[in-house]
Amino acid sequence: MYNLPSSCLFYFFLFSFFHHLSCALSQQERKSCKTMFHCGNITAGFPFSGGDRPKHCGHSLLNLHCLKNTTSLIISDHLYDVLHIDEASNTLRLARAELRGSFCNATFEDATLPPDIFELSPTYKSITVFYLCDPKLPYRSSYTCPGLGPIAVSETRDYHNSCSECFTVNVPKSFVPEEKELNMTNLESVLNNGFDVKVKIDKKACQECSSYHGIHQSGGMLLLSYDSILIINNIIQQKYV
Repeated sequence: MYNLPSSCLFYFFLFSFFHHLSCALSQQERKSCKTMFHCGNITAGFPFSGGDRPKHCGHSLLNLHCLKNTTSLIISDHLYDVLHIDEASNTLRLARAELRGSFCNATFEDATLPPDIFELSPTYKSITVFYLCDPKLPYRSSYTCPGLGPIAVSETRDYHNSCSECFTVNVPKSFVPEEKELNMTNLESVLNNGFDVKVKIDKKACQECSSYHGIHQSGGMLLLSYDSILIINNIIQQKYV
């Protein structure tokens, strides 16, 4: 039977073995990951880190912060308040911190969630907020903000030509903006209550991966300890040679 050189076997086994695994931790790191994140009424484990829970215990984009008993995440340079975590369904309730409170005094800037990590719940939808609009034109579902002039909310981009700027917000599907005058109190309440997203992390793969000693993924690179190399080489010898 034809035998590949051991070096080729090693790399063949290494890349095929870890192709679908997203993380793994050494024994000492796994022990430190038993610590949970606690803040207010939020408690979280994998795939989150933050607080007393080390960064290597979770995904790099899921590092939680705690300030005055409020849990938050920084996603794509925007601050989101974490209102609830359901680990059973792997879902989060998020609210853009900059849009909570008085809407007319909020920061009007588009913010998108990385689609490879977050998936908007099917009970929510995205709508467009238009601002710096031509005050001479009529708008459905509009409201006049002091200093900003009319703003309009729509499920389509039909005001793109009459308004200079726009951004999207996530609201429940039951929210209907197409009324003659925008109910600002209702909009502020909806944005304050946040929206649900599913975290698209393969927990099973990471849990399987974490059973191997000294293997850790950082920034897309696998870092192998000497003990790990010996373990993998031993498996190769038994399985392929």
